[in-house]
Amino acid sequence: MKVTTRQKWFNYAASAAGVAAVVALYKLLILRVNNTTVALSFLLVVLLSASTSGLGPAILASLAGMLCFNYFFLPPIGLFTVQDPQNWIALAAFLVTAVIASHLSSTARSRARDAEKRRQEMWKLFQLGRAIILITDTGTAVSSIARQVVEIFAGSYCSVFVRDEVSDWQRVATAADASDLNSFLPSETVMDEVFETGETKFQPLHVEGRDGKARIKGGEIIFFSPLRVGVKSIGILVVISRSIERETLDAMAGLVALALERARFLKELSRTEALRQSNELKSAVLASVSHDLRTPLTSIRASIDNLLQNEVEWDKASLQEFHLIISEEVGRLSRLVDNLLEMARIEAGELRPSKQWGSVSEVITQVLNRCTSVIQDHLVGIDFKEDLPLVEMDSRLIAQALSNLVENAGQYSPPGTKILLQSRVEGGHLIFTVHDQGPGIGREEMDRIFDKFYRGRHSPMRRGEGTGMGLPIARGIAEAHGGTIGCENNPDSGATFTLKIPVECKESPETVAAGEEP
Repeated sequence: MKVTTRQKWFNYAASAAGVAAVVALYKLLILRVNNTTVALSFLLVVLLSASTSGLGPAILASLAGMLCFNYFFLPPIGLFTVQDPQNWIALAAFLVTAVIASHLSSTARSRARDAEKRRQEMWKLFQLGRAIILITDTGTAVSSIARQVVEIFAGSYCSVFVRDEVSDWQRVATAADASDLNSFLPSETVMDEVFETGETKFQPLHVEGRDGKARIKGGEIIFFSPLRVGVKSIGILVVISRSIERETLDAMAGLVALALERARFLKELSRTEALRQSNELKSAVLASVSHDLRTPLTSIRASIDNLLQNEVEWDKASLQEFHLIISEEVGRLSRLVDNLLEMARIEAGELRPSKQWGSVSEVITQVLNRCTSVIQDHLVGIDFKEDLPLVEMDSRLIAQALSNLVENAGQYSPPGTKILLQSRVEGGHLIFTVHDQGPGIGREEMDRIFDKFYRGRHSPMRRGEGTGMGLPIARGIAEAHGGTIGCENNPDSGATFTLKIPVECKESPETVAAGEEP
């Protein structure tokens, strides 16, 4: 801690006052006292001055105590002469003892102060290191380094510079506690020298006064420290502060260099992970789509080849069957392509619903038309009130999400079982539920069924392989509307999927007309 001039004068005055207090105590209040007691009292004042004020005030207390001891207590009283030669020895011993004691006490105090200062610096370095480790976002890791240095070490400016591909200095992070330092640019010549030599340098901070002359600003110093990883320099740390220990600055630069290297490593790791996921996604797409593409194409080609056989004359029923096969398989291909496009839009964050007023009955009609081939062997039940209000939604996307849920129920439930589709408006939400009577969902699969390209475990009830895109697309559509989608197993058998979308509602003209008085 830096001691001000006023504090220094106060310490000297306190030492002199302590000596005067001893004289007043023994000359005015206690008339008869042993000289040894007086000497020890003066020595106590010296020790107190050394332990609280430092070496200078302690030396002053030693000299003042020796003179007062001689003048007031050693015969002849009132004179600075010493009558008994033995008292000279005692006086000299007192002075030497006082000086040595004050020096030892001041040294111990100085060491304790240095130890406390180093402890505080170590704590600050620990805080900086912890802050660097806790920041996992590569976008903010580098930019927050300078701010952390300014806040933790109470500096007035900090910048981190690295060299670009053409060896020009690029500032990657900066922070300042005053607006006049935001545009400060350190000397590139000094930075080049520090970067090449690897040696820390410093220079006073000069600011331009009103008269146009450069002046040193408040004793602040610009510190240039190289950022090194091993033996390689990767940048320069520039700090403006009143005082920083060389060891602290080097440790700080080491932590900043570690942060830069860590940010670079995390960026490379993120890029590698993105490439890995991209490759996995490509493999998953190929594995999921190849079968569903090959099957309808095979059926379409077989039907067309049969129609092209000139030696065979097909009757009307056979022609209609071939046309029906081609139509169903083309529809299947169209849904597959639509799913791929919707998945791509969801992944790119470009799925933006186009909301318009529509009715729930229209959505359910679209769903039934889309899922005809999948649910033709099931008993389908529809449960919703006819007087439901109009809701503001993207009917096409909602129908697609609901169709995916119904198709999933048809694929995973045995023929002849019931699929129940329910709808209601409740608490500002449009809620659809799809109940099936299939085998249900395993507990270990409950958290994965909405993952991209994940397909449930094979079961005897399964009718098709599927692509694993239906449920993720339904979830993406629900989230694009600000809603949610979930699933749970039924108490008896099967599973229930719930699609919940926040909507605005208004009464339909038919409902209003039905409620009017004739």
